Amino acid sequence: MDENYVLEIEDATWGQQVEGSEKPIIVMFYSPSCPYCKAMEPYFAEYAKEYGASAVFARLNVATNPWTAERYGVQGTPTFKFFCRGKPVWEQVGQIYPSILKNAVRDMVQYGEECVRKSTPVGQDITGYV
Repeated sequence: MDENYVLEIEDATWGQQVEGSEKPIIVMFYSPSCPYCKAMEPYFAEYAKEYGASAVFARLNVATNPWTAERYGVQGTPTFKFFCRGKPVWEQVGQIYPSILKNAVRDMVQYGEECVRKSTPVGQDITGYV
């Protein structure tokens, strides 16, 4: 995976890097032992390189960051989620045709700016606990 274009994020950095992102962000939830993740990684890195000026591409290892994966209902890997101002706006679970992912990325980049303009940031004080 080309680390120059894909950001590795963790539970501890999620709020700052995803919820605080000014750009649309595309997150690949993966696990190191997942063969489907390994199959999708080269495509994800390629799209990150191609569309990186318009969106942030990131990965989160669900094996070492279970809190965020659970918070967003990730039950299988790979799971691709697109976020706009910290809110999930699209997801795809499992190994898919690379062209489907590329079309989704292209659409997210194309409409992502509009999404960002029409939304407000998620407050950093929101938690799942009362």
